[in-house]
Amino acid sequence: MAVLAAALLTVPEARAGRVGVYTGPDAPASAKKASGLLIPGRGPEVSRDEALDALEGIPAPRCPCDYIVVLRLPSGKHANDRRYAITIAGPAYDGLLVSDRTRVPGLVSIYDVKPTVEALEEGREPPVTSRSVPKVQERLDALNERLDEVDDSRTPAGLVLVALVLAFAVLARVRRSSYWGRTSLLTVPVGLSTALALSALEITEPGTVVVVLGVITAAGALALGRFARNRYAFAAALLAIFPVYLVVLAISTETSSLAVIGPRPENGGRFYGFNNQLETLVLVPALLGAGLLGSRLLPAAGLLALGTVGATFAGADGGGVLVLLAGFLFLWLRFRGTPLTARNLALTIGAVILLGLALVGIDAALGGESHVTRSIGGGPVQLAQDIGDRFVASGKGVVSTWHSALVVGLSIPVLVWVALRRPRFAILDALLVAVAVSLIVNDAPREVSGFGALSALALRFWHETAERVE
Repeated sequence: MAVLAAALLTVPEARAGRVGVYTGPDAPASAKKASGLLIPGRGPEVSRDEALDALEGIPAPRCPCDYIVVLRLPSGKHANDRRYAITIAGPAYDGLLVSDRTRVPGLVSIYDVKPTVEALEEGREPPVTSRSVPKVQERLDALNERLDEVDDSRTPAGLVLVALVLAFAVLARVRRSSYWGRTSLLTVPVGLSTALALSALEITEPGTVVVVLGVITAAGALALGRFARNRYAFAAALLAIFPVYLVVLAISTETSSLAVIGPRPENGGRFYGFNNQLETLVLVPALLGAGLLGSRLLPAAGLLALGTVGATFAGADGGGVLVLLAGFLFLWLRFRGTPLTARNLALTIGAVILLGLALVGIDAALGGESHVTRSIGGGPVQLAQDIGDRFVASGKGVVSTWHSALVVGLSIPVLVWVALRRPRFAILDALLVAVAVSLIVNDAPREVSGFGALSALALRFWHETAERVE
């Protein structure tokens, strides 16, 4: 992977050319071409109809052509766990296909194809370029195998993390120990860092990954819990996960993409940065870390978290920006002792929306481009349509499978129970506000409610055994 990252990126010449797109066996042969793995759709299932919808508007090939795109598509409907071959032949296309959308060398989304065709025909730089590397097919085979292994590891890895957080939280509650409370809350940042390290080392075999992740996460959280005894050391240990992600995403985006906790490029969802699971997991490190530092340093901690989650080169998670902003603004209001009247809450909601738009606008002005900037750049109609699509997807997510319905059904009562308990704690209330906003703006109710309830429970148990930090 290091050799691959260092290879030279080849960008096709910015000149217009006719493009022929073939999805069947009748494509003309090309001696020189670039190859990749095609993700044929989004979500747990894909179909040929869905893939063809993504290609709608591309005219039938009329070759001879300057560029030839050849891709294989699903024959019917099946689980989204297979990648298909795609090649592009033409000027400067040689070696491995590289996509701006996926940021995983060799991996191409079906939704890359039409924009690439349009760009090539208009003489613009296309979103899919190529990188000249040796042994292309061997690299693609290795990537395909790794994606399968990562997919197989995600659920057990997530369960290991949940089990450790819950076990340490219960020990904190039973033993009335702030040490076990700290250990519980530090488990997530340690676990995320471990997952990144395993990905960087390309340790992918599911059994090995899950065991190593569990052992190192448990040992690291236990040790860090002993070290982080004062509020500033505890805050530093929690917030450290954000510069870790900034460095990883700046140097090697695919390290995060191919970690067992985080984005799911193998099923065409979020390819890089912060997905809803990861966004929810870092709420406690962000809000508790900022809260421990106090009101003076809260804005600095907030900018660190928002920049990591929201910047195009890093997280590019627009929903995550709104969620974190809501949590930080609520925490700031509580620290200032501002009454939570209907007027103040309405002003806070407006401020969250305006600040979120401002941050996205600044990112776009600096050259950033992502699905967030494209959605907002499409105007109010496009933005409203995207928000509506998220509501529909969120509703479907609750009832998509029996285990999704079970997780949501168990998690919501836990969140309500935590919210109704007394005494109240500012940081815990800010977390609950952030989770509530996330359930509205994101489309993954299982992940948000499940990890949100786990985080709220662990934070509540720590609060009940620690000194107040408000």
